[in-house]
Amino acid sequence: MNIREIEYITIPVSDLEASLRFYHEVFDLRIVDLPNGDKGADLNKMFLDFRKEDTVDNPISFGLIAKDKMADIKAHLINYFVDIVDEPTQKTEVRRNVNSITILDPDKNRIEVNEFR
Repeated sequence: MNIREIEYITIPVSDLEASLRFYHEVFDLRIVDLPNGDKGADLNKMFLDFRKEDTVDNPISFGLIAKDKMADIKAHLINYFVDIVDEPTQKTEVRRNVNSITILDPDKNRIEVNEFR
């Protein structure tokens, strides 16, 4: 078997509309209707699949790569009143060295936003 890419990541959400608004406004992601009936965010090569649940007991963690500089990323997040749980830090991530800031979405899913160094 030869895996080519990730098709989607399912993100559990309790308030679908609030989550769609968050991902669209904060990350400027295009929200789409997925063939399975869910709503998703189009990341070109993969999708974030927002799955409505009554409660989110097991939030997930994932990383995004931004094109912006870390100072601009942090200012943008503050402007949108996003919960920052880890301040910008330099570290070695899966692929390379990054500047990274960690935030929470409305359901406490943990998102690491990375700027490649």
